[in-house]
Amino acid sequence: MSCSQPTGGTEAVALDLPDAQRKILRSTLTSCLEGVSGDLKQPEQMPNPERARGEADAYGRLLAALDAGEITVPDETARATVEAMAIAIERDTDYARLVAEHDALFGLLDVLGGIKVRA
Repeated sequence: MSCSQPTGGTEAVALDLPDAQRKILRSTLTSCLEGVSGDLKQPEQMPNPERARGEADAYGRLLAALDAGEITVPDETARATVEAMAIAIERDTDYARLVAEHDALFGLLDVLGGIKVRA
């Protein structure tokens, strides 16, 4: 989703996501907010507590946006926070390998005649 004011200003834009995605995001963002909030109880033990506070604020804004059905953009802190989460999940799940295996198997399945649905 892009912003119609890329050089400055903010605007609220619709956050049109399917219910299944909203549920996943609410769970993920809540877990992340709880984790970073717990870490912030001892900020002296964190390498960058100010960044963590910014992330916690971003998680809160993102959760509020899910509730409101709209999000204020641009929000660079929220964007960077979600980007880091997405990259970490991709790395942790070995997503590239999973996609390659899926494509290879379904490619072979197509050559073999495709999926046969049983009634």
